[in-house]
Amino acid sequence: MELKVLKGGKSSSLITEYRFAGGEVTNTRLMGVLGMHLHWLLPYETENRDLHQFYYYDIEELGLESMGVYIGDDEIAVEVTAKSIFGGLGAEMRSLTEREARYLAGEMIAETKRKNQLLPEEARDLDFITKAPVLLTDAEKQALNEKMCVPIHTDYGVVNYYLMRLYGKDPEGAALLVAKGADPEMLAIPEPRRHCTFLRNSIQDNGGVIRRNYLCESLIEVDDENAHRIVTSEVSVAGGKVVAAQKKSEFRISDYEASMKLSRPEFVTVYEIYGDMDSFDADFAPYVVGAQKTGHDCGDMYMEFKRDNYHVDQPEFMLSDDVQTLYFVTDYGQLIVGAYSLEDIVRAEALLQSGRAGKHIQSTAKYQFADPIIYEFAMSGMTDFTEFLKALD
Repeated sequence: MELKVLKGGKSSSLITEYRFAGGEVTNTRLMGVLGMHLHWLLPYETENRDLHQFYYYDIEELGLESMGVYIGDDEIAVEVTAKSIFGGLGAEMRSLTEREARYLAGEMIAETKRKNQLLPEEARDLDFITKAPVLLTDAEKQALNEKMCVPIHTDYGVVNYYLMRLYGKDPEGAALLVAKGADPEMLAIPEPRRHCTFLRNSIQDNGGVIRRNYLCESLIEVDDENAHRIVTSEVSVAGGKVVAAQKKSEFRISDYEASMKLSRPEFVTVYEIYGDMDSFDADFAPYVVGAQKTGHDCGDMYMEFKRDNYHVDQPEFMLSDDVQTLYFVTDYGQLIVGAYSLEDIVRAEALLQSGRAGKHIQSTAKYQFADPIIYEFAMSGMTDFTEFLKALD
């Protein structure tokens, strides 16, 4: 069966005949991002009758940020495409009904337009989904939200997700965490004027009988100002829901102070790549399926994320805690591997040596740094990690 990715422009006379064959969505609504896979099928026997769509949706700012389309019935190709588009969300997939699928697709497209963002090319020929808008009942919306929201195991998770949604200018998401019947006047943390990134949060349990009170110190970045601020607040939780919230103080800090608060150890292993780079790239590709790739002047960075978002359930939350491994492949034959824990770097080393990529590489150095350094190397434009370290001395 032929595998191909469409770039738009498919005949509307053909796609109107597709019928719903299944769908699934990630349970990452509270992280502010959703991934969705929809499967459509032509009602008659023909080659390439299966149509798979893969949506990556940023709830906070960008709307439908990217979309992939695959025509065919190869299960491996479907899985690889899904991982490459939204495999980094640390999510479980939840099954969708046809009404839920059509509703979500329509909402993603409408919200993207409302945010004045351009739709991906692959999203411009979806009349067969959106021509008859689906309106869900309140009960159906509740059921859909339960599918899209990960179970929260601690009050710390409730507090972190609630503040994350507020500072992300996502009041609808924050409302999912508020107790029914809560007094609006008790929810006294105002929505920020600008979108903010929730970088870190420290939570102190201040006790309570009917409800638990939590004092929070949050580090946020005001995105369009490139400014960092510390916000202290108190959030009260009862029965796994927010019942009250109040901002105590807010003040700006310097970039240096922010970097100190975000500082953490980084474990790094350096490999030399031997032989043909094309052969290495082919054997290395399976390691980074689903990783976030960014290009730099002297190589490519791959960020592999953890398979769940359990870090949000902790009293000390840091946004980067969802990173499992960093891989930086230079254009000059080095592979730099980094992680924020000894356990994670040992895991990465074992995977590399036990797989096909292991025959191409040889470890030449191992380091533990007090602060993250791989990104600094990637941005430096230098071609050799050892020479980069010497230049820092």
